[in-house]
Amino acid sequence: MSDAPRAPTFSVTRKIRFGHVDPAGIVYYPHYFDMFNGVVEDFFDDCVGASFQAMRSEFRVVTPLRNIEADFIAPCRIGDKLDLALTLVSIGRTSLRILIEGSVNGSSRLTANLAIVFVTSGEGRAVEPPAPVYARLRELIAG
Repeated sequence: MSDAPRAPTFSVTRKIRFGHVDPAGIVYYPHYFDMFNGVVEDFFDDCVGASFQAMRSEFRVVTPLRNIEADFIAPCRIGDKLDLALTLVSIGRTSLRILIEGSVNGSSRLTANLAIVFVTSGEGRAVEPPAPVYARLRELIAG
């Protein structure tokens, strides 16, 4: 297997709004974590074909965040259009590793490494992803 960086699996653009920034005029860092969750949710809906709501109602599986590591390289300011590129890095038995890279006009602003685990919505027990979700994730990582 090659160590070359993988191409992003999914990308979205988020406009930085007044409500995202602090008195210094830069994004208040907790808002990035909300954006990361939104990118992952959009990825599941748009690319995997399994919305968070559908996974919960049809399979009784939810996908909480187990771990996150973020590096904030440069600030984002109100009016910036933040491009967020999600790369599916690996699929484990009950989890995923995802890289999110953010840039504005090609200038790097942040990176975040996420570990997401599949758990039952009732007991919170780690489980394998539903079969159709797993199959689609395997297609995406191979592509």
